[in-house]
Amino acid sequence: MISYTLNQNIKTMKISFSLLAILVTLSVFVPFFIFIFKGLNNTTKTKHKAENLLKLNGFKYNLKEVWNNKFIGLTEDKKVLSYVAFKPDENQVLNLELSEIKSCEVISDYKKDIDKVTRLKHLDLKIWFYTPNKEAVVISFFDTDEAFTEDYEARRIENWKDIIDNNLKVTVNAKMAS
Repeated sequence: MISYTLNQNIKTMKISFSLLAILVTLSVFVPFFIFIFKGLNNTTKTKHKAENLLKLNGFKYNLKEVWNNKFIGLTEDKKVLSYVAFKPDENQVLNLELSEIKSCEVISDYKKDIDKVTRLKHLDLKIWFYTPNKEAVVISFFDTDEAFTEDYEARRIENWKDIIDNNLKVTVNAKMAS
């Protein structure tokens, strides 16, 4: 009888320990997966908002990217660069003809904090036009006032600068050929 009770207690203890291990594991991974799902959901919502907003112009995009409530894309015919920044008060929408763009430059601003660590403050792409009376446009890729964490913006802005520069060369060569 004592042996049966002892075996019963050991089985109960094993089941309790197993349940406790499962609960601890779930308490770690479930919030992690919820966080990932929410992030993907926000990115998808931003992408759909941008596409719906730009559908009115009739553009279809070959290259496009969404991050931190921002959208940038190059149309299939590689003639228009579109940028949308969703803000609480008003959305910033830019549709820039590549044939009008003269050049672009990456502008970065860093700040040194009290802990002597250099942190990115702003990361923008400045675009100049051939028309002298048309002001340069600044496309914001990162701003510490909007987002507190970087999401590979330095790599992203260099990629888009290269895309714009390469398409500018194609546009200039096409103009020279005609």
